[in-house]
Amino acid sequence: MAIVMVAAQAVQASPAVMPKDERSEAQRLADASIFGVMIYAFDRAAWVSTDSLMEIVPKDQLGGTGGYVVEPVDKDTLRATYFKGAAASARAFFVADVRAGKTVRHEILPEPVSLTPAQMILARAREIATQEAKAKGYRPCTAAPFNTVVLPSVNGGPVTVYLLSPQVTNDSYMMGGNYRVAIAPDGRIVGSRAFNTSCLNLTLPDEDKDTKVAGLFVNHLLDPVPTEIHVFASYSVLQPVFVLTPDKRTWQVRGRDISIITRP
Repeated sequence: MAIVMVAAQAVQASPAVMPKDERSEAQRLADASIFGVMIYAFDRAAWVSTDSLMEIVPKDQLGGTGGYVVEPVDKDTLRATYFKGAAASARAFFVADVRAGKTVRHEILPEPVSLTPAQMILARAREIATQEAKAKGYRPCTAAPFNTVVLPSVNGGPVTVYLLSPQVTNDSYMMGGNYRVAIAPDGRIVGSRAFNTSCLNLTLPDEDKDTKVAGLFVNHLLDPVPTEIHVFASYSVLQPVFVLTPDKRTWQVRGRDISIITRP
């Protein structure tokens, strides 16, 4: 049986793209694990709740600009609230609760309601991040627009917005065109970065009795350790992601677990 590892290579970023990061290696790894899990959970909540929206809301009520915000309700549940209009004047019209990656409750609101202050901050952060992406020339690596994941503030810290190249087929994953923008509650941008500087389309071969996919392999030169994007990718493709960092260490990212498997 042949063991296949799908490989791609990242490109070194310039100092302007990669601001100095004072975190320890241990903290970087902990953050990568935590944020990678959150990105996947929030992205999944948006995906399945959108399916529910399309199923039960009449098409003639879906016109106009708007969006959604995702918030934790409890330790097991995320709530997606869909609205119309710009953040400052948005009106929510549909709500869905997602647990374990599945919609467990959804509701068309009897009357549209204003967003809560916390929801308005999230909606506004998405708008600001979109504007920042245009200003900096951030672009997805596929024809579809960015998947946008907005993670709420923790203890008054920044809202974190991830702009991700969408996965357009089930057998391929785009490791390029992914960005992060951190936005203070007052709307100031306090940090932004690209996770790669090239488009890296990884296509998984079909498995059969003679071929088994071992995972994805990425030569990543932008960070000393794997990032939350590698964790998110592992969850998305249901495969380990093997990451070669600049110091020639090889890491295995299997879901939220990150470990070194080879050293120079």
